[in-house]
Amino acid sequence: MSALGFSQIPAEAGVQPRGLRIGTAASLSFITLAALIFEALFGSLSALLFLVSGCLLLITKPVASLKGILRFWYVLILPGYCLLSILWSQFPGLSLRYALQFAITVAIAIGIATRISPTAFLRCLFSIYGIGLAGSVLFGRVRDDIGAWVGIFGSKNAFAAVICAFTLASIGILFDRGAPRPMRFAALAGLAAAGPLLIKAQSTGAILFIVPASAVALAVLLSRRFTHWQKLFLGGLLLCLSFATLILVLQYSDELFQNLLDTSGKDVTLTGRTELWDFAAQFIREHPWLGLGYRAFWVQGFPPAELLWAIFGIQARAGFNFHNTYVNNAVEIGLVGVGLQILLLYGTLIRTYIWAFRAPAPETAFFASFLTFIVCSSFIEVAVFFQFSITSIIVICALVYTVRANMGLSKTPKRNPEKALRFQMGLS
Repeated sequence: MSALGFSQIPAEAGVQPRGLRIGTAASLSFITLAALIFEALFGSLSALLFLVSGCLLLITKPVASLKGILRFWYVLILPGYCLLSILWSQFPGLSLRYALQFAITVAIAIGIATRISPTAFLRCLFSIYGIGLAGSVLFGRVRDDIGAWVGIFGSKNAFAAVICAFTLASIGILFDRGAPRPMRFAALAGLAAAGPLLIKAQSTGAILFIVPASAVALAVLLSRRFTHWQKLFLGGLLLCLSFATLILVLQYSDELFQNLLDTSGKDVTLTGRTELWDFAAQFIREHPWLGLGYRAFWVQGFPPAELLWAIFGIQARAGFNFHNTYVNNAVEIGLVGVGLQILLLYGTLIRTYIWAFRAPAPETAFFASFLTFIVCSSFIEVAVFFQFSITSIIVICALVYTVRANMGLSKTPKRNPEKALRFQMGLS
């Protein structure tokens, strides 16, 4: 793993086991993340590879893994609620299965965040996404109907999401002075290629949302030159500008929306999204608080799901949703579940912002910008939280890292060189 910048360090006498654990944690984390990012290639083997490598990561240090899960027990409230939905789910067997998988996904995410450092995590993602984009350029495919690039991934939106994540990771790596020089050159080349690739993917939402996300990353990195009071002043100024922009958008929403449709070539239904939302509203009104059950709507044999698959031409009868995180989850786990998700997602966003501007660094810039992108895209896509989701993994890891940073758990010990080494490599 030396090319990634978090290789196993040559062990001196008496500390060889620690070097081995460091290499094991980084390697297993890399495989675990890659399994989800390349789900379109691996198919059903993706989940198996994720579970095997993730569970191996947990059991290599079982006591530390258990302590980490217990320390961040509140992150498991959401999967616990999803598991509880079997009591009212119309498909309790499926809800049980998916809720358990979601809980395992969360546990593995906590394990990753307590075993490797934020810097190593960022370099893992950059390397994996970079491999995916290189493979997409060399061996990817193009949709026959609209000419959009899908790369080696399942859809143009999935390809665009990978491009955006790689772009944000590249910004961080480019400013990471500790990263290997070839990696920084690759980040620069990746940034140059990301724009044209994103246009080829023809994902209007991704193109719109990558702009504010990238701005956040650059703002965090540039804030390293500012004093504490300058950061507060600029933060307040940006907050005022954001509110002013929001007021202008609301004031001229009709004109802006029409211009957006004209520019992107979308219809007034946003490619059928508004029709899906109207359909979902019927079920939300019927089951407002608890929903139909976790993952209990898009089930083969359920007439409403079959109807929507037929209307939108989804021949596989799978891999479809309401294209809105809050609407989709309100149908399945009700307003109670949506409230829990909002607390988790937006709480992580706020904590990440605080962490990023208190300790501006490449990794904090990445997490702040990535959360910004996810929150923006959550209104037109189902971004989080579900089983075997790389986005959910990154969000949960961001929360764990921010809490550890604020608690002082990630401060480098200066008196003990061995502990300093373990921190730098991300060991808990």
